[in-house]
Amino acid sequence: MRITGGSLKGKKLIYPPRGLRPTKGITRQAIFNVLRETVSGAKVLDLFAGGGALAIEAMARGAVEAVLVEKSGLVLRYLRENVAGLNRVRIVRGDVFKVVSRLKGCRFDIVFADPPYNRGLAGKTVAMVAQNRLVKKGGFMVIEHSKRDFPVVPDGWELVKTRVYGESLVTFFRRIK
Repeated sequence: MRITGGSLKGKKLIYPPRGLRPTKGITRQAIFNVLRETVSGAKVLDLFAGGGALAIEAMARGAVEAVLVEKSGLVLRYLRENVAGLNRVRIVRGDVFKVVSRLKGCRFDIVFADPPYNRGLAGKTVAMVAQNRLVKKGGFMVIEHSKRDFPVVPDGWELVKTRVYGESLVTFFRRIK
């Protein structure tokens, strides 16, 4: 898997042999086509970061800071290798739902989330991000989820669009209040 655009286009990313479902290159390209102008100068948060493809792609396209949250010790080894040499990238180890307390007061322009599928985590993640006001007004939350786990639009947010990629959906929310 490689970064699809920006200053790091072609950078190879490494992943454990199994246990992850990395966001495909074509899906990442589509995500960044929607976020086009929003990425430059953005501060991003990548929840359930895995190998970090979404945050690294954002940095390659002009984001100025990234925080990546990942729980798995095994996956963290790959993630650290993938972000090596990038400035203003911070990795936080822990369960996404517990780490939020350490992010209180932080506001991001874009929050990416790709929770494990079919465990009810997509809706829980969207609600947690909205409730903790992790996104600046006018900012985006982009969540990748299964067709069976469609998140509810939180109060003060709008559904911008949903795109289907096989069994996966990518839903874009914007904070309006």
